[in-house]
Amino acid sequence: MVNTLGTLTVIVLAFSAFVAVKNKEEFEKQDSATEKQSLDKDENTKTFNGLLDDIKVLKVETETAETKRDGLRGEVEKQTKANAVVDAEIKTKQSELDSTKSEVADAQEKLKELGDLEELAPKIERLQASIAELKEQVATLNTEIERLRGEKTTTSQVLVAAKTKQSQITSGQSFPTMKTTIRSIDRRLGIVTLAAGIRSGVIGGSRVAVMREGEKIAELSVKAVSANLATADVIQSSLQEGVNVAPGDVVIPVESASSGN
Repeated sequence: MVNTLGTLTVIVLAFSAFVAVKNKEEFEKQDSATEKQSLDKDENTKTFNGLLDDIKVLKVETETAETKRDGLRGEVEKQTKANAVVDAEIKTKQSELDSTKSEVADAQEKLKELGDLEELAPKIERLQASIAELKEQVATLNTEIERLRGEKTTTSQVLVAAKTKQSQITSGQSFPTMKTTIRSIDRRLGIVTLAAGIRSGVIGGSRVAVMREGEKIAELSVKAVSANLATADVIQSSLQEGVNVAPGDVVIPVESASSGN
């Protein structure tokens, strides 16, 4: 009987030790997973803050472009008004010249016997020189106006591009021009790394399409984005049966894939 109890005691102690070892292994495994989740959270927070900074920079660029555009518009209006004044002066001078020429013609008819009209000739020359000078001013002003209009057009294009970029970021869609590839895949964690980031138009929270030989084989959900890299999860419901995404597969916005681009 004593031997039986001893044997049972040994078995119970051995089982207890086995359970303790298994519990320790499970605790260490859970602790490692918790630590990884904490690191992922810190990285995602850093990426999110970076995107907020990008949006702030875009807002400042937009405001600067609008201010410059308004300033250029004011300069164009100012130069246009100045041009109108010069045009009016030219018309006045031309009218004076025509009147003088008429006077000269009348005087020449009445005073042919006196020869050249020495007094009117210098006045005509002065008026002609004045008109030539005013025309040069008009040409200069026209050139300046065209330059300002060119700058205005450039500024407007920059403004439109900045607003479009800001709209894409806030709407949660990757840029239509975005095109990259899958850089690597962590099959164990199910994480796909893209070879491009915010600089190439990858937007966090957007859905992107995985293309192979011109055909969409799956969709990804972008989770975190840095300047030149992004991570995403495979949307399992979009994955073609019997097909797995692989490094080198092309990645474009879902909207572009739907439109056949």
